[in-house]
Amino acid sequence: TCFQEIDGNQIRKFTYQEIWNQIIQIGQALCAIEATLEKNITIGIFAENSVRGALIDLACLSFHIPIVPIPVTTTPDDLAYIIENSTITQIFIGGPPVQAILRESVVDQKMLDIYHLDDPMEAIIFAKPWEGFISQAVDYDDIDVLKRINQGTMHDVATVMYTSGTTDKPKGIVFSQENIVTKRFARALALPDFSCDETFLCFLPLYHTFGRYFELLGSIFWGATYTFAESPYFKSLLKDFQLTKPSIFISVPKRWIQLMEYTDSIKSIGDGEDREIKSIVNKITGGNLKYGLSAAGYLDPDVFHFFQSNGINLISGYGMTEATGGITMTPIDDYQPDSVGVPLPGIKLTLADDGELLINGPYVSTSYFGKQNGSTLLNNWFHTGDIFKEKRGHYYIIDRKKEIYKNSRGQTISPQKIENMFQDFDGIKSAFLVGDGLEFNTLLIYPDSGTLPMDISNASLITIRDYYSSLVQSVNSFLAPFERVVNFAIV
Repeated sequence: TCFQEIDGNQIRKFTYQEIWNQIIQIGQALCAIEATLEKNITIGIFAENSVRGALIDLACLSFHIPIVPIPVTTTPDDLAYIIENSTITQIFIGGPPVQAILRESVVDQKMLDIYHLDDPMEAIIFAKPWEGFISQAVDYDDIDVLKRINQGTMHDVATVMYTSGTTDKPKGIVFSQENIVTKRFARALALPDFSCDETFLCFLPLYHTFGRYFELLGSIFWGATYTFAESPYFKSLLKDFQLTKPSIFISVPKRWIQLMEYTDSIKSIGDGEDREIKSIVNKITGGNLKYGLSAAGYLDPDVFHFFQSNGINLISGYGMTEATGGITMTPIDDYQPDSVGVPLPGIKLTLADDGELLINGPYVSTSYFGKQNGSTLLNNWFHTGDIFKEKRGHYYIIDRKKEIYKNSRGQTISPQKIENMFQDFDGIKSAFLVGDGLEFNTLLIYPDSGTLPMDISNASLITIRDYYSSLVQSVNSFLAPFERVVNFAIV
């Protein structure tokens, strides 16, 4: 089994041969569109994880058609920017929330071919049905599609992935076949025990490097089984563990904490016998879980030790989109508290005079895409913006040079961008966003009584808070849901 899809308590399986046949068919349809238009096409995917979305991605990567996965958390303005910047010509969408964002954007839908990945009961915007897309496959010979495999070079643009800009628009990071292939071998060398017997339970989004490059392409590389979780919500994942009995689970820190707390709710970890606690952990995770990886945020060493002492090799890592994901990883059976591990094979690391981590290697992207196309490298090194120390080969993050952080769900937030949006309001001298490793963002406001449209000494606290609340609501309307300010304090 290559893919499996969960629907309630049922599992639908797809063999490797079935998946490859569908990839060829999708390749035929895409090539037929290209032949009809008589120009090169660029594909966009704007949808939650799905089998069809993954098939579109794999077909484009296989047959050298540039593809751009778009985060479903993007704002309408950023969506319009990404589509224009990446020169997307056809876009595949899935789900009402995605349709709503597309409808609210200033994208000229008449200049874009839009296809549904699913079969929506109610379409918010006009899009062509999946059947209409796939029926075009008959217009192009499968032999000619397969010939395309050898027609590209290792340095052509294979895909572009967008990340939040620190202060401005999203950045399109270019990946070549060389970047993707060398990262696959690096991962395989770092994890030699992974095999075709593995089953991955996956909920990380396929528009991020970890879900796309480690889980999706990794499971295929190993000949393993990739399971599409029915939902990323914790209760749903608990059901999926029982159904699929995975051997590998990769997650943001929050899910590992929830698994530990759920174990504690069944039997107090401090009071239970080791054998009893291990039995509960096995039962919760399906009984086969051997490896876990926590990424995209800090996780306390106590959580690592808990799972490691209960038969699950929980490891950590550090990475970023520009490095095709992982840069370092804690070796199996050599976890060091608070370490993000040792360098993955095939990448060079050095620390600058100020401690900033610099990286170089064949799976480090070398360019940004679009009108502001430019090199990601400075003097042949990529500057991560993170300050590290190195001790006995292990690397430790000690500070950030760049202005970003990640919430407890592993979503990247640029506080400076959000803080800047409050600069021009009356009554605000400065604003500071708090949310690193937390559930949500809180804004600290230092008021400017001289420009406040009321007498702060005589106004009631309710009146003052109502004023600042209106400013927060105004800014939130321009932000993605995970970027929004949920609470604020006047300091």
